[in-house]
Amino acid sequence: MTSIYGLTDKRRPELVPDFVGAIPRCEDGALAIFDADGTLWVDDVADDFTTWMIDQGLVPGENWTNYMRIYRDDHPAGCRYLLSFYEGMTLEELGGHVYTWWRDHAHRGWVDEVVEVVRHLHDKGYPIWVVSGTPTEFLLPLKRMLPVEVVVGMDFEVDGDLVITGKHAGISCAGEGKAEKLVDIVGDRPVRFAAGNGSLDGPMMKLAEAAWSIYPNPEFDVYSREQGWAVLPRPADFKEEEKFLLED
Repeated sequence: MTSIYGLTDKRRPELVPDFVGAIPRCEDGALAIFDADGTLWVDDVADDFTTWMIDQGLVPGENWTNYMRIYRDDHPAGCRYLLSFYEGMTLEELGGHVYTWWRDHAHRGWVDEVVEVVRHLHDKGYPIWVVSGTPTEFLLPLKRMLPVEVVVGMDFEVDGDLVITGKHAGISCAGEGKAEKLVDIVGDRPVRFAAGNGSLDGPMMKLAEAAWSIYPNPEFDVYSREQGWAVLPRPADFKEEEKFLLED
């Protein structure tokens, strides 16, 4: 048994829900879509990587509190604002820091049921896509950990020298933008399955034939059940992310 990034290759088919087990093999190029933060793992790569970068003196941290408040009031705007911390860094430099962080510091709180479903659907022939409001570059190492074919995230705008401007490029991949960006890329290609954990994922999940709500908060739990989606309830020891608890 091998281990990488806190994952093992030991399979646990008993964790696959019945409705996922009943999904037929992929014969038509349909996709299986997964959110990242709060879905594949309980913590937040965008926040955890950025605070590590601040602690290392690699990006400025004076606007962190402002970012947290922006995110609290407008989640998609917060996702876009986070990109500003990386202004002036090249994509090559960023990629090196991302690799180091994942290798030595990531320590994700993986959701075992979701990891097993990723592997199960891949075994059934489904291309696995991760669609997230986290910057794309932060999540590219997923391709070395799991059978992830494509990562669609918040894309950095860069200048002609591949230096990050601090703004986003293309469609803002959060909330309604997740669904818009996915459709822009895949057109009418069917989405057989989608998993997400909150309101930022809802529009994307509605594109799927079958959806799974992972550890939703009470409001999104109710919404998910109204949509007829399966729900993986929060465990008793679940801890909410700090930015969802912030108050004035």
